Order: sequence, then C-alpha cells, then structure tokens
Amino acid sequence: MSTGYEIIKGNLNFTGPERIGLRFDRTAGISDVYRIFVLPGESHYIEDTVYNVKKKARPVSGLKDEWGCLWASEDATGSDMGQVKNVAIADWDDYEDYVFPDPYEPGRWEGLEEALAEAESLGKYVQLNSPHCIFERMHFLRGFEDTLMDILVEPDYIADMAEKLADFQIGIIKEAHRLSNGRIHCYDTTDDWGAQKNLMISPDSFREIFLPQYRRVFQTARGLGMDIRFHSDGNYLEIIPDLIDAGVNMLNIHQPLLMGIDNISKAGQGKVCFEVTVDIQATLPKGDKAEIEDQVKQMVEKLATPEGGLIGIEYGYLGAIGVTPEAMHYSLEMFQKYGQFK
Repeated sequence: MSTGYEIIKGNLNFTGPERIGLRFDRTAGISDVYRIFVLPGESHYIEDTVYNVKKKARPVSGLKDEWGCLWASEDATGSDMGQVKNVAIADWDDYEDYVFPDPYEPGRWEGLEEALAEAESLGKYVQLNSPHCIFERMHFLRGFEDTLMDILVEPDYIADMAEKLADFQIGIIKEAHRLSNGRIHCYDTTDDWGAQKNLMISPDSFREIFLPQYRRVFQTARGLGMDIRFHSDGNYLEIIPDLIDAGVNMLNIHQPLLMGIDNISKAGQGKVCFEVTVDIQATLPKGDKAEIEDQVKQMVEKLATPEGGLIGIEYGYLGAIGVTPEAMHYSLEMFQKYGQFK
C-alpha cells in the first residue's frame, strides 16, 4: 500500500497512483497530507501563548500583528479570522518609512524538527502554509478600496509593494528549505482573487503587476524541490492558465460550481492537480446526499485523469458556512468510493 506522500506525489506528477489524494484531517482524521504553518517572528509573540508550526497562529482580536494590522473578530473559535480595522499604510508617504517584517527572524519555526519527524514516521506529504501571499497582504496594509484604486492610478507604487511582499515569501521559502534540509515537500499559499462572477481586478493588471512576482516566488520554491499549492476563493477561472504557467501544480478550489466543473476541466485537466471540496457555497450547506455524490462523480471524471490529478479535501470551518459534520463526512465517503484509479 502506498504512503500518503506517494499518493500525493503520484497525483501531482500524473504517474498513476492507486487513488486520488485525501485531506480530511480536521473533520475525520484522515489525510495523506501533513500541514505545518509559518509562525510570526518572536518579537511579536503574545505572552502566555504557545507557538508551534503544527498550529496556525491566527490574528488576535484587538491586537496588531507583525505587519502593523489591527484585527477584530467576534469569533473565538478561529473559524473567522476577522477583519483589519486600521490602515497601516494610509498614504504613500507612509510607505517610504514602512518596515517590512523580516522573514528570517527567529521564532518562525518552533517545533519544526519534531513536526517533520512525525510526518516522516507517518509517511505524509508535508505542506508549508504561508498565507496572504501578495494581494491579500497588500490590501490588509493599504485598505481594500485604496488598493483597487491604486492598481489603476499608482501602479508603480503597487508594483514596488508587490515585489517587496514577494521578497518576504521568497525569504520564508529559502529559510524553510534550509532548516528542513529539503524535507518540506510543498509551499502552500493563498490570495483570494475571485468575486462571484469574475476577478476583482482586470486580468491585464493581474498579468502586468502580480503575475511576475508570483513567478519569482513559485520558481524559487520549485527550484528548491517544492511543489506549489495555491488557494483562491471566488471565480478566478480566467487566470488559472497563468497560475499553472507560473509554476502552480496544486490548485485549491472550494467553489467548483461557481466557475463550472466543465470550465475548470477545460482550463487545467491533465495540466495541474486540482485540490477540491464539494462546493461550500451551493452544495454542502444543503446536505443533500444525492447532490454531493453526483458532484464528486463529476469532479473525479472531469478534473482527474486515469493517471492522477485530484485531491479531495474537507472544509474545516463547518459552523462558518452552516455545514453539518454528516455532510462533510459523506463527501469523504464519496471521494473514497469514486476516487479509485486501480
């Protein structure tokens, strides 16, 4: 029987694994993947808080993070990380004096060696999650509306900030590789680009300003032997080919019906490994077993190939989207039922 690492690599590389990959660790304790998380630098540790790469360090409501962003949330469970309530870079004069966090600051890797040893003993595929890659961190700092406006009227400033944010991620990747001796298999990052119908900015602006920086980040990781997992919510169908070309080989999708399974298939079947959940917006909240089964069957048929290319996953924050554990567990059963290649 193949290890989790072998299953994930087989799906990523289309080398004929026995089944699709699975990641249902939080809701069912079943996963081929072992996730670890970049921590804040030790100068921004919160007193009496235990930090370990095995647990994501969420923003704390009422406190600023290491980027100077003040967070607010009414959810104590961590399902909703909250919203930024200040503007750290209120105008571009402030940007001249802004000091970006140091990706090499001590404290970011507490418990790394123990986590890697555990992952290896379990035969798991190791993903390093470093979220809010460029666009999200940018509008956290600058404000969402001002960021969208600046992309149009201050593109030089935006391009410079995008480069510096990419530099931070590149530093994280290089340090993670050095400290792990190459035992981290995947760089995992996020930027929500999609609204309900299309991108939040024009595809031309995306390609001119952001895509070159993604390419720098992703090619750094690929050059060090890491795969690239990229998450975005919403409808980002138009840039899927760009992301694949830039180096992404695992593409996370939580709302497959929003873009259309057939459209997603045309954009990337056989070119990228899709990491998908049953649609968290249109399907899972209803809990209809027939719909869940049909959607899983479609995704296996249209997004995977006989040689691999699919990972079925959970959505971990069930209460936030009104989904029952029963519905999520049933989606796992269906991925297990239909996701056999051999």
